[in-house]
Amino acid sequence: MIIAIDYGESKCGFAIGEKFIAKSGTVKRNELDKILKEFKKVILGIPLSMSGNYSNQSFKVLKFAEKLVRKGHEVFLYDERLTTKMASSFGIKDDDAFSARQIFLDYVSNPSISQKFEILKGIEKDIKVIGEVLYFETLPIKNIKGDSLTKNYSLAYLHNRKGNFVFRNAATIDKKYDTVITKEKLKNEVENFLKDSGDLIYI
Repeated sequence: MIIAIDYGESKCGFAIGEKFIAKSGTVKRNELDKILKEFKKVILGIPLSMSGNYSNQSFKVLKFAEKLVRKGHEVFLYDERLTTKMASSFGIKDDDAFSARQIFLDYVSNPSISQKFEILKGIEKDIKVIGEVLYFETLPIKNIKGDSLTKNYSLAYLHNRKGNFVFRNAATIDKKYDTVITKEKLKNEVENFLKDSGDLIYI
């Protein structure tokens, strides 16, 4: 059995089942923990902005995901941008429960579209950087602040916790950086973000 959740700070939608939904509804946030005790696997909808970037609510959901993982749950994250919009278009009032049902059905039909949440740690490395820094799909380095571009939810959460601004949609970055930190295998993907005289660092 799995549980899919449309997370909110005051109330949460949920859907429970295996291949089909056996039960769904809405509960107050402080009542959710009682339900979660019965499940190992949790599917969380993550609300991204319609531009494809992270929002404040995205990171609240990721913080909740971290809490669940530390309690022993397996947490999978699913982009829920369209579920609330669908609920409104259908005139559905209990859109939290509707969103949870949609998250459940989408996950069951194609689990590969979700991401498993993992608790990551930054890197301790003695590196000197110049100017503005962009981390491209890589872990943050201790004491080096910068922007981050990643579609990995676990990585995005770590950068956010470190105080870095996190982009998800590359098209919304309107500047170039003095230093780009990435993996060598991704070097061909970062040219558009690096100034002509910029420094490319592989880790």
